[in-house]
Amino acid sequence: MKPITDAIQLSDFLSTAPAPIIIKFEAKWCQPCKAMTPILEEVEKELDGKVMVYTANVEHCSNLAQRFKINQIPALVAIDNGMVTAVKTGAAKKSDILSWIELALPSLQKS
Repeated sequence: MKPITDAIQLSDFLSTAPAPIIIKFEAKWCQPCKAMTPILEEVEKELDGKVMVYTANVEHCSNLAQRFKINQIPALVAIDNGMVTAVKTGAAKKSDILSWIELALPSLQKS
């Protein structure tokens, strides 16, 4: 998982992504966010480059959080072909995240 900040040019970032994107919105003080980090690392490894996973700390990425209307953390935002396809809030186990990703990212269903 790679961190992103408000400094990114979102349109460029989304249009040049080589794979669908998941952005995890989190905060350092959020225990459920911390619990999800190793789960998302496993998911990213298991999907082996089919999905790019990024993290955004809401305390440092307020513009991104507002752009995606994040008002609860942890939150996962699925982006496929530059478009938000789904948002999931709250902690979840690995199997639930994998199921959500499968439904949230249509381009994965084609591969």
